[in-house]
Amino acid sequence: MRYKIFFFLFLVFLLFYLYISNLNQENVKLYIGYGKYYEMSVADFVVVSFVLGVIFSIIVSFFYDIKNAVMGWRTGRKEKKTEEFREVFEKAKSYDLKGDREKAIENLDRIIRRFPDIEEAPIFLADMYISMEAYEKALETLGEAGRNLGKREAVLLKKVKVFRAMKDFQKTETVLKDVLSLNESNLEALAMLRDFYIWKKDWNEAYELEKRVGKFIKTEEENRRFIGIRYERIYELYQKKFETNEDKIIDELKDIISDDKRFIPAYILLAEVYKRKDKLNEAGRVYGRGYSKTGHIIFLLRMEDLYIDRGTPEVILKIYMRILDISPKNHLTSFLYARLCLRLEMIDEAIDTLDSLIAEGEDFKGLHRAMAEAYIHRGEMENAVEEFRSAFPIEQAYIPFICTKCQAIQEEWADFCESCYSWNTINVKKEEFMHTDSEELRTLYEREDWTRAGS
Repeated sequence: MRYKIFFFLFLVFLLFYLYISNLNQENVKLYIGYGKYYEMSVADFVVVSFVLGVIFSIIVSFFYDIKNAVMGWRTGRKEKKTEEFREVFEKAKSYDLKGDREKAIENLDRIIRRFPDIEEAPIFLADMYISMEAYEKALETLGEAGRNLGKREAVLLKKVKVFRAMKDFQKTETVLKDVLSLNESNLEALAMLRDFYIWKKDWNEAYELEKRVGKFIKTEEENRRFIGIRYERIYELYQKKFETNEDKIIDELKDIISDDKRFIPAYILLAEVYKRKDKLNEAGRVYGRGYSKTGHIIFLLRMEDLYIDRGTPEVILKIYMRILDISPKNHLTSFLYARLCLRLEMIDEAIDTLDSLIAEGEDFKGLHRAMAEAYIHRGEMENAVEEFRSAFPIEQAYIPFICTKCQAIQEEWADFCESCYSWNTINVKKEEFMHTDSEELRTLYEREDWTRAGS
């Protein structure tokens, strides 16, 4: 059938040729350069052009088929190699799962020699050495992988893990920079290098890296971290170059508060700036606004110090009484008020308040310690001893703080948790004492401006 079709096409082509020849009997000249030419009929010219086109198409198709054949051969070879690698690699992993690490390492070494261009085996072997704390062996394995494969991000990041385990921070930094030189958008390397600079307290480098991370990750945690790093840069400026940067520091802190009204460290530092400039009324207002926005007790404690140092303790007493008028069941505030009374030697008021708390079921060491100290002031030693027994073993802090992110216990409030490298996470330990931001409190603040009493 195929030959019949070819014969039919040939016959059609021949008839077409005769038809064209009959219609175009004159000759044409085909110049090929330097004045040389071939003279032929129009029909011959058409036929020659057609044949040359067919020959050219056959040649192109031939090379295209050869290319596909080579690619198919390479793909098949690669698949076969991958299948073979996977089989022996899984076998090596199974030895590791069974706890036979000697055989697992032996098999992995063999795989690495046989398949030097696959990174999976050396990385797995390096992980095994890291878990065995054989860091030099891990580095040796990764070094060989580097020689076989060239610079690979996965291999370099594994090296970072080894250097971090060895606490070689300088090499950690160098290798992370190598990763970023290969791929400046490697988020894992960016985040690790940023954390490294946070650990070093190199805030300018951390700031630049966090900006790059923030382009890819838009989460509340990243935003809080960025604000935290901004705050640390300002805090460093406050410590080292305050006199020449007062206005800049104030503007930056106000800007941070504007971005996150619940970022407590910025309020605290802004108040410190005003205190340093001897603007105590401004400092008091900042504490008051911070408390109204966050409800954090650190603002009450700082206001206590501010107004007592100023010789106007009646201001902070008045503030406590206003808060308790609004939230009479706020036991934490009641306890802080009792402590303030004790501090101001208002012993009867302190004992009455502490008694009320005990009567309402509160029972924690700080409360008994405060009660014992009140009894000592009264000279009631037997009662004091009894309360001390309830407070034993006595903790250093009246109210323990805790990092709400990593649960690390803190003796006092801090702007930064050294355990989990996070900002604005330190709060009172007992959840039931935490005072939430209330509409009533904000209303009171806006209506009466309670800090005006200290003016």
